[in-house]
Amino acid sequence: MALNKYAAIRYRIIDECIRSRSKPWPTKEELRAACEEALYGSSNGSNISMSTIEKDIWALKNESVFGYAPIAFSRLHNGYYYSDPGFSLDLPVTPEDIDLIRLALHTLNHFKESQVFHDLEAAVNKIQGRIILADRLSESNLEKSIQFEAVPESKGHEHLPVLLDAIRNRSETEFDYTPYVDGRPRHYLYHPYLLKEHKNRWYLVGKDIVNNKIRTLGLDRMTNIRSTGDIFLPPEGFNPDDFFRNSFGIGTYSGIPEEILMKLDEIQTQYILSNPLHPSQEIKSLENGSSLVRLFVIPSEELKMQILSYGSKVEVMKPDWLRTEIRETLEKAIKLYNGKSSVKQD
Repeated sequence: MALNKYAAIRYRIIDECIRSRSKPWPTKEELRAACEEALYGSSNGSNISMSTIEKDIWALKNESVFGYAPIAFSRLHNGYYYSDPGFSLDLPVTPEDIDLIRLALHTLNHFKESQVFHDLEAAVNKIQGRIILADRLSESNLEKSIQFEAVPESKGHEHLPVLLDAIRNRSETEFDYTPYVDGRPRHYLYHPYLLKEHKNRWYLVGKDIVNNKIRTLGLDRMTNIRSTGDIFLPPEGFNPDDFFRNSFGIGTYSGIPEEILMKLDEIQTQYILSNPLHPSQEIKSLENGSSLVRLFVIPSEELKMQILSYGSKVEVMKPDWLRTEIRETLEKAIKLYNGKSSVKQD
């Protein structure tokens, strides 16, 4: 039988209601109200009628595609239940579902070399094995229709499993860390809280025990990672969303958020309208098509690099110290190009 999107949603809702342990034996009206709430955000009966639910129940009970759902009515409880408690509805996969699942699997395949995703391999293979390829969109056609960004795997992915286990088990961890700034190795005793990916690199957010400070460190600079055997208590008041709320990128989080005001030309304005720089972004349009962009963030090196990447298309208006730093950096760049290249050409 043909299965449209709205019917599929109703069938799933009916199945969930009948299998509910917190509120068993739903009445026909409760099934109708639950379906209408899920589809239309209300339950007043203006969109889904009682007869629709009756037809849905009949279809679930009598159509082989649904496994002849053993829906029964209890006069004692005045509601519906499954005569086979172990039954669960298994809806058929539509062509639209196949396209979406194939797209998701295609995306997952780009991460298959990362150790942390190896646990997903069996599940992904199982899904792939059950997908019946739709004639109208073959895998070869998908390759011609969608091209994913090919990003080389960065160092540090191999540390993901051990650090993920440490976070789950609240296991105190120690490791050596060599920052890019000075290349001097440091030893850290750490309480790992969170793994975060940013621009194809992985970072560990946690508490530096010696300095009693939360830090974000790149996995690509870590070596000799091991557990100390001690267990730490979950951090009080640490919320990843709050922690990164005023951050720009993955940079420094110590400091006070500041208002960053920039003037962007017309073209660059369109880019950041379609892809905002930060959740705090506010834009005021100017008469010539340019704009004033306001951010409220903790200034970081990544913010400065982002601004510099716009070149002449942006002007920092405030704070004054940031405007000065950007100007001085640009002046140094001009000096590099005013002189002759020091690299000999073959």
